[in-house]
Amino acid sequence: MSSQRGFTLIEIMIVLAIMAALITVGAPRLLKNNEGNIKAVARNFIVLSKELRNKARLTNSTYRLAISMEADEPKYWIERANGPQAVDPEAYEKEKATGDDAPPPLFQMDKSLLKKEKELPGGLRFGSVETVNMKSPMTSGVAYIHFFPEGFVEASAVQITNGNNLTWTLVFNPLTGQADIIEKASSLKDIQR
Repeated sequence: MSSQRGFTLIEIMIVLAIMAALITVGAPRLLKNNEGNIKAVARNFIVLSKELRNKARLTNSTYRLAISMEADEPKYWIERANGPQAVDPEAYEKEKATGDDAPPPLFQMDKSLLKKEKELPGGLRFGSVETVNMKSPMTSGVAYIHFFPEGFVEASAVQITNGNNLTWTLVFNPLTGQADIIEKASSLKDIQR
């Protein structure tokens, strides 16, 4: 005689109850992962903006936060130029020029605060960057936010998003250099009203 043993209905129900409990506990943590990432990125930008403002004042240099908005590799880094520098959006195109007759770039990468280019955590990207000196928000390419030796910061708004339903806006105050968080997508013009 062959003995065939299977699971009883009670054993199957106990296993299903345990699996349901694990899913109930674990699913919210998985869904909140992007929110945790965006909070960490926002905190990093708040600290970085304070450090940049202070460093610009102490070294009598103009710093700029460079933000690359490439969808596949969103990243940011710090650049520095000696003394006060005017914000000239058309000068960015001149900086990109290469060749023997191209002038040396005014801004150089600065590794005193960030040792290398920093990438955003997986799933997050820069939605747009808008400064007071731009005609319209940038959604691709490289955008710059300037920190001046006098202690001023270029008024700007940076949107960080996961591409779905989570978008936060970092707003840089021109007088204090403080970066504030708005937990929704906002434009600089809406904030300044």
